Amino acid sequence: MIWNNLIIENSHGVVTPDNIDEFNLAFWSKVNNEHDMDTPDGQYCEFVITLWGLRLRGWYTAMWVGDTDYPNETEPSDIELSYIDDLEVA
Repeated sequence: MIWNNLIIENSHGVVTPDNIDEFNLAFWSKVNNEHDMDTPDGQYCEFVITLWGLRLRGWYTAMWVGDTDYPNETEPSDIELSYIDDLEVA
């Protein structure tokens, strides 16, 4: 998987093939938890988070969750990671 290789190669040894699944889960959870669910569908959003001692910057698109009971609720989609500790990776 290209994403996994990108993270492993640029994480300064923090993320390895043995813990990449844990990292992915923690990354998705962190981005999702910091996302404002009231962000309009289709809106471009930037993020800066610190995870496992790594400063991660990137962007995503807010996408409707698909639940008619919550017509304005969105979640992160199409996440792109641009920088790990200020080193461009994308």
